[in-house]
Amino acid sequence: IFLDVNPKAFRAIVDWLNMMAILSDEERQGRKPSVNNKEYKHLLEHQMGIFVRGDKPGDPVTKTMAWTGMTDFELQRQRAATANNSTATRNLPISFGSPGLGENITVAIEKKWEILKELEADILSLEESFLKEEQFIETFAADGVSSDNIVTLNVSGTIMATHRTTLQVIEDSVLAQQFDNTKWTEQSNRPNVIEWTPEEVAQWVKSINDVPEDVSQIFLDNEIRGSELFALDKVGLKMLGLERVGTICLLSDEISALKKEANEDVVTLIEHSPYCFGKILDYLRMKHFSAMGLCGDPDLPSVSVEKREMFETVVRYYFPGESSKLILREKKSVTSGFSFGHGQPPSFSDSNKFGQPPSFSPFGTPAPAPAPAPGFSFGPPGPFRPFE
Repeated sequence: IFLDVNPKAFRAIVDWLNMMAILSDEERQGRKPSVNNKEYKHLLEHQMGIFVRGDKPGDPVTKTMAWTGMTDFELQRQRAATANNSTATRNLPISFGSPGLGENITVAIEKKWEILKELEADILSLEESFLKEEQFIETFAADGVSSDNIVTLNVSGTIMATHRTTLQVIEDSVLAQQFDNTKWTEQSNRPNVIEWTPEEVAQWVKSINDVPEDVSQIFLDNEIRGSELFALDKVGLKMLGLERVGTICLLSDEISALKKEANEDVVTLIEHSPYCFGKILDYLRMKHFSAMGLCGDPDLPSVSVEKREMFETVVRYYFPGESSKLILREKKSVTSGFSFGHGQPPSFSDSNKFGQPPSFSPFGTPAPAPAPAPGFSFGPPGPFRPFE
């Protein structure tokens, strides 16, 4: 099963489960998976809700399970074991020959029935849990059943893999249009050899340089299809009737090269920051899971301060207009707590023109003029006189 999730967060869950498997019940208490980078914390929370707790984040039951480190199956098994162990303690002693023999037997049978009903409820709960898990796995398997749905991306040298459906989760975006059926078919030009007919196989053999013309007819006469072509080795080519060593070796090499080409992943180049595109991809993954009903609404990406401007630029490129608001956080406008006289800018008087700071009042009332500096005159304008 191809898991279209953030690998760092999923790795933390796997490491945590491996550790829980070797710890005692007492040592398990209070342990939970963690990631070093706080930017991945919300991704870990969502993946825990999908793969471990089986419920949406925020549910009180899921929080309890997160802290105890127990899965649904373990909790149900513990309850069944508790009910089973209680059989001995809840049985009443029966003493044959005692006056209340019939009454004691009746009470004991009733207690037995109560315990059996509890165990039956636990078994039904386990069956329901297994059914949910089966449906969960089928959901993931169905999403990645076609290899054409898995996309390999070369993001400026960093290889990432995801589903095409994940990249198309926000409709009408540039990213969704880039991977729609029409354009994706144009990118995926690898030969579909498995579905070749005998005529197509013969035509391919005929196109190989230095292979005699009659060899293609041998393939056609034996009705070799594309799926059978990949199974042919040197022994199989001899069984077809080929005798010339050079031709057999040449065809063997060409078949191997064709098999490699057909199985090669189509890598799409993304010329943007791996950090920024990775954040976008993680958000789209969670949004895809949310649309499938596997988790709640995803949190917006957590981006470092120094990368925020670049991240917003990349988001607006792939999600222009209103669609960018689905991923970007709204910027809060910061207003000053000062008033400049009923919305007017601070007034500059003649008393400022000799280098004094502008006078304004935070409460909108005129501020007193600063005291005149020694040697300066604030009277009516007159002829300029240098300092004496």
